[in-house]
Amino acid sequence: MADTPGQRFFFLHIMKTGGASLRQHVYANFPAGAVYPHKKLDPDMHAANYDVAYLLGLPAERHATIQAYTGHFPFVVTELLPYDTFTFTILREPVARTISYLKHCKRYHEQHRELSLEQIYEDEFFYPCFIENHQTKNFAMTTDDRMQSYMDPMDVDDRRLQIAKANLAKVDLVGVNDRYDEFVAQLRARFGWTFDDLPDKRVGTERWEVDDALRRRIARDNAADVELYEYARRVAGEHTRAWAAGS
Repeated sequence: MADTPGQRFFFLHIMKTGGASLRQHVYANFPAGAVYPHKKLDPDMHAANYDVAYLLGLPAERHATIQAYTGHFPFVVTELLPYDTFTFTILREPVARTISYLKHCKRYHEQHRELSLEQIYEDEFFYPCFIENHQTKNFAMTTDDRMQSYMDPMDVDDRRLQIAKANLAKVDLVGVNDRYDEFVAQLRARFGWTFDDLPDKRVGTERWEVDDALRRRIARDNAADVELYEYARRVAGEHTRAWAAGS
């Protein structure tokens, strides 16, 4: 178990960045019921994982029992909670993240099963909710947006990108998917967390081909995410160097 008396954590779980596997470890490092959401203490697990009003509307006595929050939530909710938290997150190269999401849709969604990845990419509902500059959107939302969830569509312009960068800079520990081991090492060293062997979550083995044209299209359509990810790499590197210097 983590040796962090009195400290609270918030794992900002961005879809298809490797967070499902990390989330298992968060649960494993705290007592039963101390991680949000919990199937017995939060009976509507669907809403508990993403609905902003549900999270912020928890009674004070429930918040008091939580040592670590997880879920698909935009960054701004961490500033609206009744307690300060140590925030941490993982980002992923946007083309790889999007392709992973498209394969997830083909694997698990009945309406997408027989479609090509290109056809799924063009889905008029899923594209703005889960693909279009998705990582930037999660860090660019503000209280003025009257947000319902991380799925809310958003036109990401340069102002939104700058908000996203400023908010990402506030995150206490930033990791990137292709340097996952560095991220885990810092959690282990700083907080005494253990990372026992657990099965990877939602990792597919299908060999669905992705052509270069689709990759270029994703990068072009998600230019804000491309820029934010490069910024995240720099922030993650700074966090790693600061940790190494102090260890």
